[in-house]
Amino acid sequence: MAISWDDVRYRGDRSDVDDMFKTYRVEDYLNAFEENRRQADQGIRDRLMKDGIKLTEKLSPRIYGIFRDACRRLEVSADVEVFCLPSPEVNAFATLDFRASGHSLLGITAGALEKLDDGELESVLGHELGHFLFGHNRLMALVSTDRSNPSCTVLPPLGESLFLRWRKKSEISADRAALLACGDFFASAKGLLKATFGLSERNLNLDVEALLGQLEEIKGRPELMEETFASHPLLPVRLKALHMFSQSSKAAAAGFRVSGTPIQDNELEDAIDQLLLLTRRYPHKPVYQAIARAIALAGALLLSSDGDISNEEVKILIQILHHYFTDEPECFIETDRKTILEQLPIVLKLIKDEGDADDRMFILSRLSDIALADGALMEQEGAVILEMAESLEIPSREAYAVMVGAAQSVGFRVDVKLNRIAEGLRRSFASGFTGRRANAREKA
Repeated sequence: MAISWDDVRYRGDRSDVDDMFKTYRVEDYLNAFEENRRQADQGIRDRLMKDGIKLTEKLSPRIYGIFRDACRRLEVSADVEVFCLPSPEVNAFATLDFRASGHSLLGITAGALEKLDDGELESVLGHELGHFLFGHNRLMALVSTDRSNPSCTVLPPLGESLFLRWRKKSEISADRAALLACGDFFASAKGLLKATFGLSERNLNLDVEALLGQLEEIKGRPELMEETFASHPLLPVRLKALHMFSQSSKAAAAGFRVSGTPIQDNELEDAIDQLLLLTRRYPHKPVYQAIARAIALAGALLLSSDGDISNEEVKILIQILHHYFTDEPECFIETDRKTILEQLPIVLKLIKDEGDADDRMFILSRLSDIALADGALMEQEGAVILEMAESLEIPSREAYAVMVGAAQSVGFRVDVKLNRIAEGLRRSFASGFTGRRANAREKA
């Protein structure tokens, strides 16, 4: 029975990709990028031919046979060429040569070929093929190549966070393809370990249970898990996710031999969802959580203080929470006034008890940023900031200095007059074009 790659794929991977396509409409960008590459690229294959060695059946029968077996297990029949690259590291990559109508190319380092046994090599090759099977490679076009751009991708900040979260989830899916390619959990685990740390059995007695036990220790130290901007999840997380998949009904349906009662699909994916929550960017320490909540709660009061909530003010609140604290700023937003007034004194007390002067001034500075986002510091907004300063036991003189300093450092972000002119023009254009369409219909 043919492998259903949609079933094998980690659902978190698929969900994030769907979100990127729906929210940021990346399909148009990817199509344009690929067309540009077809026309401008000199050929990735040409560079591999120049810098590496093409591993044909005659030149390297062992590697060719291993690759052929991995393709057979993964039911891959595409035209794929394998190249060896001169590097002592254990690494591999897969890509497309757009000039060759989707011709698949796979590069693997000399270090990987020399240090990995057959099963481990099948796993590493299967992992890279998995990125093709799940369509991951295409999305890597969203990574920015502009050195003057401080962002990692061409996406806006929230979209970039989504991309970085997805990239870790994509590794979970590719690890599943790696397991199916070699058919052996321990070979896959060892290949992953060697690729990550470059260690061999000479220096490490691979005890998967001991490595999985490390994850239980890390769970009690969430600050160790804050590596959201690394492209790969922490090794213990990936090993645990792979181990659970090796015991699942998903793996069994794809032809992997599962011992015992298989873990059912929803149970598997729910457990991996919880694992990956450990790697998210989140203010784990209570005082940092309190600071984030204080900004969110007081920020909501600030937004509603003058009865006119602008898009700029809302955006700056979300951007502050996203930039300093979390990839999911919406989790901190509260809109019910009664709830805000109940929770705010609690978080402010925690900050006064466990935070320091810098924490309190940080809160005032960010609230000032929000107040200035619409191009004006209204009296009502200033009153909210002063009230927060009093609650945090910050003298009013220092609070005024923070507000003035914020205005001087960032300026008034929005030109209110310019907005009014733009809005007037927008309405004029709209009425003008509407009138023309009406006249055209009358003439017709």
